[in-house]
Amino acid sequence: MGLEPENLILKYGAAGSSYPKDTGGPETGFYRSWKPYLIKEGFYNFLLGLESYLEFQKKLSLLAEEHLGVSLALSCMVEVNVAGGILLYGKTNHDSQSPISIGTSDPLWDAFRKTDPTKIYAVGVSEPGWEGKLRKLSSVVYDGKLSGTKSFITNGGEADVIFWVTKSGTDNPVYQVRRQRESGNTNTESQIVEESFHTEFTPQVSHLKLTLCEYSIAENDMVLENYGKLGMELRLKELLSLVSLLIGKTKKISLENQIVAREREKLVEWRESFLTLCPSYPNGEFLLSGFPYPTDGLLSALTSFWDLSSPQELKSIDPDYQLFVWEDSFTNYLIQKKKKNL
Repeated sequence: MGLEPENLILKYGAAGSSYPKDTGGPETGFYRSWKPYLIKEGFYNFLLGLESYLEFQKKLSLLAEEHLGVSLALSCMVEVNVAGGILLYGKTNHDSQSPISIGTSDPLWDAFRKTDPTKIYAVGVSEPGWEGKLRKLSSVVYDGKLSGTKSFITNGGEADVIFWVTKSGTDNPVYQVRRQRESGNTNTESQIVEESFHTEFTPQVSHLKLTLCEYSIAENDMVLENYGKLGMELRLKELLSLVSLLIGKTKKISLENQIVAREREKLVEWRESFLTLCPSYPNGEFLLSGFPYPTDGLLSALTSFWDLSSPQELKSIDPDYQLFVWEDSFTNYLIQKKKKNL
């Protein structure tokens, strides 16, 4: 399915609103309101084996051309790359398996192809004091009970299910945690403490801090036996998708400035060349081969365009630019890992 000529936000959005014309609103949630339209326009086709990863990235760029589109593209790419990646490997248990061979009759995949009801998955990895190291996670399942805290769950405020990364010896099993958003179950509520929040950048995206205390876990709640080796791949997919968001974000500025336009086009050409080489489902080894991704030229051009002293100051122009200059501890680990491999 090719890209629609019209940006999804422009096509379905209500004038002056963050929400679609016909459905949704603050009571529904930003991502939940838009997800049916994302499904309609094929944004989850890659996960279902219906298009290439490059086509998915192009969709993200087109979406990010509009201001609200950066928030929406971020929500979408996190669910596809991280939650979808966990489901893929959880169901195949084979790193080279293609999405197209998944038994898509599994109801877990309905979240990416059905709009009634709309389902959202989020992933909880980060914990207080974990420093980007899975071995420092403190979430554990003991005697069928899960206890722990996840400090930054992207899309968590709207999620129906959290894929919770735990620690068990040297492995990191992942379990489903159902939020039961409107259940009113007192017993469940006593086991869960939630704090929903937003950030200055991509402010429409809802994040969640979530604490569980002896939350009941069944054996069939495990969706992945070990997140460990997969973590690098999923983070690299997020970083590559941020390249696509930057390409979209800078489209309008590129029409005003030739240097920005030239650097943006270089990045578009690099993405095309890199992802044309990739297997049907890019793995960690392939993604690491192109890392760190070459955004410096475009970020420098933007810095000069606004007469700033460093790319870190771009967030003073638009807080969304913080997405493209912020490096967490795991990203720094990946940079060091790549240097060792050279």
